[in-house]
Amino acid sequence: MLEELTEIWRIHERINMELLDNTPDEGLAAIPLLKDGKPGRGRNVARVFSHIYEVRMSAMRNAEKSEMTEVPGFEFRYTPTRLELEKCLVESNVAVVARLRNALEAGAAIRKRHPSVWLAYLVSHESHHRGQILLALKQNGIKLTDELKWGAWERWFKD
Repeated sequence: MLEELTEIWRIHERINMELLDNTPDEGLAAIPLLKDGKPGRGRNVARVFSHIYEVRMSAMRNAEKSEMTEVPGFEFRYTPTRLELEKCLVESNVAVVARLRNALEAGAAIRKRHPSVWLAYLVSHESHHRGQILLALKQNGIKLTDELKWGAWERWFKD
């Protein structure tokens, strides 16, 4: 089961990284707009990516026997740079796979559920936020290629 779950995560993470890599610098500051066209009070795109990282790492912080003694995080309302986002997403990708492997091998739960449920939660949560990111970019006039916008669905069936 580890191989199949790792493949799911690998495909999902590739979609996330392609979105980050293809978001122009001005897009990282984009915020979803309200009905009246004014910026909302929510997270900008960079902070959405940092939120994804924080949720991933919450399982590491909460692990009783975590091998990680300190899980770095961002200050509240801090907007990370592209380089910081790339670094933390790469590191958390490795940490998610390790956490999944360790839990499966030990027959242990993650957040009181089977590790596969935790993985499904992460994929669902992050996919929701990818939608928010795409909306913020579109509303702020940031153009992305059709491949980037719609190609994510095809990633699931390509090698």
